[in-house]
Amino acid sequence: MKRLILIPLFSVIALAMVNPCVYAMKIKYGYIFVDRFPAEVESLGFPTGNLLQIGAFITPGDSSITEVTAKNLDTGLELKLIKHEVGSIYTDILYDNMPFPPVDPSKHKGVWEIRVKDKKGNEAAAKTHRLDKAGKMPYVKNIKASGNPLAPMITWSAPEKDYPAECRIRYQVRLLKNIHSHIYKSKKVLSEPKEQIPEGILKSEDIPDTYVRVECQCWDTDEEDSSAPLEIRSNTFRPLKEALGQ
Repeated sequence: MKRLILIPLFSVIALAMVNPCVYAMKIKYGYIFVDRFPAEVESLGFPTGNLLQIGAFITPGDSSITEVTAKNLDTGLELKLIKHEVGSIYTDILYDNMPFPPVDPSKHKGVWEIRVKDKKGNEAAAKTHRLDKAGKMPYVKNIKASGNPLAPMITWSAPEKDYPAECRIRYQVRLLKNIHSHIYKSKKVLSEPKEQIPEGILKSEDIPDTYVRVECQCWDTDEEDSSAPLEIRSNTFRPLKEALGQ
């Protein structure tokens, strides 16, 4: 009896020892929304206008990713997504449709399927929520930084109610140098117009060329079950030095 029990046990241990590091990639979540950037941030590498953003956060596996695509299941439009380097603010890999095209409701509204392939031929897929709201998200105003310049409290004024009624307003704060150099991102989506920057993020030499970015987000209350029902977003920027009143 002991021999019959031990043989399967040894087999399991042997298999684990032969291939201990095999793990599959997975899509943490996909997203689709209409984004808005002001003209003055073009010098930082950001696109401007009202743009379509679609992408996914992907947890890599033991094989390199070879292809990421997004297909609109309503219109049939298919886009290729590329790896987007933004610094160390994310633990997963970000793929998106950079450069973001101007939004076209006739092509872009609907549910999208994101599909990932790796070098071994493995695939993963995930669907976004349904993009179906019209309107633009207003920019926030009065971005200020107070207290310790190296660990400031960031505050701003909530937007006027010129957005779809189904929106639940949420915020995120970033500190950045340009589109490819983000040094901080709030760890959670915020419901109040304030964020305390932790100590150890900023150095004195960062202040002259760092910008505060406040994202004002519309989360669709019609799709509470979705992991990322972000519909429309605006991005307001202000130089940190200016926000500090220096």
